[in-house]
Amino acid sequence: MTAVALGHRMIDYLKRNRFYVLAAALQLAMFPFGLWYDTRIFFGTGAGVAHGLSPYLHYNLGDYYTSPSLVGVVSGIGYAPPWALFLAAVYSVAYVPTGQPLVLNLAIKLPIIAGNLLLARFVRQVLEAKGCSPAWASRAELLVLFNPFLLYTSTLWNMFDTLVALLMMASLYAIDRDQGLSAGLLMGLSVSLKHLALPLIPLEWLWIARRPWPAEDRVRQFASFTSGLLGVVIALVFLPFYLFGWQGSGFVAATTYQTVATGGFTIYNSFPVDLSTPSLLSVLGYIPFIAVLAAYVLLWRRPLRNFVDLTQFALIILIVFMTTRTFVAEQNLAVIFPLILLPELLLGRGFRESNQLWIVFLVYTVWNSFPTQFPFLVLPGAFDITVSITTDPIFGAVRGVILYACVLAWLFLGWKYVLRRT
Repeated sequence: MTAVALGHRMIDYLKRNRFYVLAAALQLAMFPFGLWYDTRIFFGTGAGVAHGLSPYLHYNLGDYYTSPSLVGVVSGIGYAPPWALFLAAVYSVAYVPTGQPLVLNLAIKLPIIAGNLLLARFVRQVLEAKGCSPAWASRAELLVLFNPFLLYTSTLWNMFDTLVALLMMASLYAIDRDQGLSAGLLMGLSVSLKHLALPLIPLEWLWIARRPWPAEDRVRQFASFTSGLLGVVIALVFLPFYLFGWQGSGFVAATTYQTVATGGFTIYNSFPVDLSTPSLLSVLGYIPFIAVLAAYVLLWRRPLRNFVDLTQFALIILIVFMTTRTFVAEQNLAVIFPLILLPELLLGRGFRESNQLWIVFLVYTVWNSFPTQFPFLVLPGAFDITVSITTDPIFGAVRGVILYACVLAWLFLGWKYVLRRT
């Protein structure tokens, strides 16, 4: 192939994928930004693990970096080891040779950007494969590709919940296509990154149990799915502790914290409750598991026939799980949107409910995780500016009202959907 022909093919490819080129350029331009709190934890964890430490310790950023934006002590991560191992790898290949925090920040964003692009393409292709009109499928693709909520809480933030959502949704699609092993591997990857999709594991078992297959085929699919799931979880969650000699107590503490933390995108952000000491209120931390079990009981008699039923069941279970937790970080809602697009568009109901949700999510996110802190790598005083703004008596009161109104709107919209669909 001549250089001219290759050039023409490249131009044609860029024209056909111009929206993806634009989305990639937009996200790459966010390389100087990151949420002050989580990005500093990622920088500390990456450096600490690269130097042989556990990802569940505390790190003095000044031991590894010379930037005025990277000083003080930060905690380790609050989830399983895979992301910590990735952070250690990019610290070694991006920061050590260059000594530039912005290069490391860009390297952290690259898999997040790739995940966002793949998520948009996945949504369109699945919708088209399941019979959705091309116009709606393309509109959904663009809505995911340029969605302000997803971009704010992923690429701008430096968070990877969209990757968790992509793997979760791909697992549902695989189990619908009777690909038990692939579904198990994908679900294992999702829950190994973050635990958000854990409530959906019984749903995939239920799907297999409901298939009109001979008993031996159901047993084979169940074994394939479960072995793939356990294989990935053992390899990515438990094996690193043995290989690197890390103490498991830090991970146990991080996992246990999920049942005692309060606040975030819940009613507990305005009515704080202390669950860290045993009391009658401690049961609040376990309500999500009880609520999810109740949701399965309510859904048990409903038919589970096709991909629409499967994704709607998944959405209902996740809404129940998220609305009953005592702490929800706003980026976690990436498992709700864009999952809602699949059943709603395939049932011909349009974008109304999905748009309502992501707009509420976005308003809460912008007011809770205020944008002035994101340029802290190039503006060391960004966090102090943010504190001065958000603690202003008048502004703080207005902010509190908006945040609580968003929480109430989320609870109303979420439970309206659950009650209408169960």
